[in-house]
Amino acid sequence: MPHARQRLADEVRNPPVQPTAHSGSHAQILRLVLDNMAEGVCVADLDGRIITANPAAEAVFGPLHGVAFDERFGPGFRLDDQITPCPPALRPMTRAIRGDSIERQSLFIDRGQDPDSGQRRGAWIRVNARPLLETDGRIVGGVVVFRDITHIKATEDRMAYLAQFDLLTGLPNRFQFRQRLDRAIHAARGAGRRLAVLFLDFDKFKEINDTLGHELGDELLVAIARRIADSLDPSVFVSRLGGDEFTVIVEDAEERSTIVAVAERLQRALDNPFPLAGNAYTLSASVGGVVFPDDSDAIDDLLRKADMAMYHAKEQGRNNFQFYNAAMTAVAAERLAMKTLLAQALERGQFFLHYQPLVEAGSGRPVGVEALLRWCSEEFGLVSPANFIPLTEETGLIVPIGRWVLETACRQARAWELAGQPPIEIAINLSPRQLRDPALLEHVRHVLDSTGLDPSRLVLEITEGLLIEDMALSRRVLTALKRLGIRLALDDFGTGYSSLSYLNSLPFDILKMDGSFTRNLSDARGDNLGGQAIARAIIALGQSLNMILVAEGVETAEQHAWLTKTGCDLVQGYHFGRPAAADDVTGTLQALELAHSARQIGHGDFAI
Repeated sequence: MPHARQRLADEVRNPPVQPTAHSGSHAQILRLVLDNMAEGVCVADLDGRIITANPAAEAVFGPLHGVAFDERFGPGFRLDDQITPCPPALRPMTRAIRGDSIERQSLFIDRGQDPDSGQRRGAWIRVNARPLLETDGRIVGGVVVFRDITHIKATEDRMAYLAQFDLLTGLPNRFQFRQRLDRAIHAARGAGRRLAVLFLDFDKFKEINDTLGHELGDELLVAIARRIADSLDPSVFVSRLGGDEFTVIVEDAEERSTIVAVAERLQRALDNPFPLAGNAYTLSASVGGVVFPDDSDAIDDLLRKADMAMYHAKEQGRNNFQFYNAAMTAVAAERLAMKTLLAQALERGQFFLHYQPLVEAGSGRPVGVEALLRWCSEEFGLVSPANFIPLTEETGLIVPIGRWVLETACRQARAWELAGQPPIEIAINLSPRQLRDPALLEHVRHVLDSTGLDPSRLVLEITEGLLIEDMALSRRVLTALKRLGIRLALDDFGTGYSSLSYLNSLPFDILKMDGSFTRNLSDARGDNLGGQAIARAIIALGQSLNMILVAEGVETAEQHAWLTKTGCDLVQGYHFGRPAAADDVTGTLQALELAHSARQIGHGDFAI
C-alpha cells in the first residue's frame, strides 16, 4: 500500500502523458491550470495527508504538502443557522476519503480570537469534496476544491443588517417594525390583551432640515433617535419608518394611562434643545395613538389610524398626544376627495412628466433620463407625488396612468432622437399594480412598436418591496419583459428587504442605490455602519453580479468624485440637473454633452 500511495503522489504531481502527437505539453498544461485556478485545490491520500496543493489553497492555509488537511483546517466551524463546531465526521477531506461527496458547504476557518475586538478571526470558504477513485472504483484518496468567500459573507452580513435596521439611526426599520407588530398582535390576541401603536412626527423638522441641509438634518435625526430610545423601557419597541416618522409598540396597554405615560416620556425626551452647527434647536413631537383590538386588528389599518391621530395632534397645535377616534374624518375626507379628483385627472389632462438626467460617473456624458409623474389639480394645486401616487395604487388608477406615462415618455425619447439628440435611455417606474396587470406585456410591446423606440433604450425600474409580495409572479413577468429587449433596474436598493437571493434569480441589469446612502457618504466611521462602508459594499455587490450600478441623490461634486473613484457606473441627482419639463431638460442634456465633449478634447481623445 505505501508503494501505491507513493505512485499516486507521483502521478498527481506529474500526470502520465498519453503518447499522442501533442503529448509533450499535457502535463505542463495541467500543472499550469492548477497553479492559475482561483479555487484552492488539495489532493490527499487515504491518511488524509496532502500530496499536492495549488497556490490558491496555500494562500488560505499556508504550506500544505505532507500535512493532514483536516488538521490544518483545525476544529473549524460549520454554517447552519449559527456558527457551530464542525465534528471530525463532517470535515471535508475525512468525508471524501470515506466515499462521500460535499457540494457547496460553507465553512469558517478559525484563526483564534482578536485580542482587541474579541471577535473570532478567520476566513470563510465554500467547499466541494470528492473521493479520488482508481479506474476500478477503489478509493485512493480525496480531492477538496474551495473558494475564499470571506468578502461575500461580509457583504451578506451587511445586507442582513440593512434588511432589519435603519442605516442612519441604527433603530429597527419599517420591515422589522411590521414583523414585531405582527408577533405582538398574535400574542395579544391569544392572551386577550391590548397593545398600542404610537406614531411620531417631529414638528417643524422639515423647516430645520431645509435650512441646515440634509447632512445636518441627518445628524439631528440621529440625536433624536438616541434620546427617544434612551427614554423608553427596554420592553417598549421603537423604530424609524423613514424621514422624521417614528413608531412605538407598547405591548402592556391595558390602561390608557400607561399609553399616555409612554407618549409623555417621548415628548419630554425632546425638551432640551439640540446643539447643532453652533446653534441650539428646539424640537417637539406630535404623537398619535391607536389601540388593538379596540380600533382595529390589522397592521396596516392600525398604522393608518395612528397616522391619522398624529395629524389630528398637529391640527390641535402640535406638541401633543391624541388617541384615534372615529370622529377624525378631516384627513380621511381630503384623501377621499383626492381619490375622486384623481379618477378625472387623466381625462382632464392634468398629468405631466418631468425628466431628470442620468450621466456616466467617470465621463459626465448624459446617457438617459428618468421620467417622473407630476399632477396639478385645479382644487389642490401641484400635489406632491408622495401624496397622490399611493392613492393611485390603492384605487388601481395607477394602471391607466402608468400606461399613459409609458407611452408619453417613450414618445418623448423618440422625439429627442429624431431631433438629432444622441440616443438616450428612458427610465420609467413600474408600480406593483402594473406588474400584476395581465395586459402589461402586450401594452409595452404596443408602445415600443407604435413609437418606434429601440427596446434597448427603455429601462423599467422596480422597487424591492413588490418583489417579495409574489416572487413567482415577479420572476415570470420580469423574464417576459426582458425578452422584449428592454432592461430592468432594481430601484431604491437597500431600503427594503434586501435579499441577495432575488438579485441572483431575477433578470436585473441595473442596481439603483437609494439616495439615502449617497447622502451618508460623508459618514466615514470605522465600523460597518459607516455611510461609505455601506455604499462601497453595495457597489461591490453590483460589480460582483455584473450589474450596472446607479447612485441616486447625488447633490455635490464631492459625492460625485467619491462614487466615481469607488467604481459607480452612473449617477443621478441635483448636481447634474433637477427634474424638469422636456424642453428644459433638452437644454440640460445638450449642456452636459458639450461639457463631456470639451473634457474629451482636453484629454486629447479627439484629433483637432
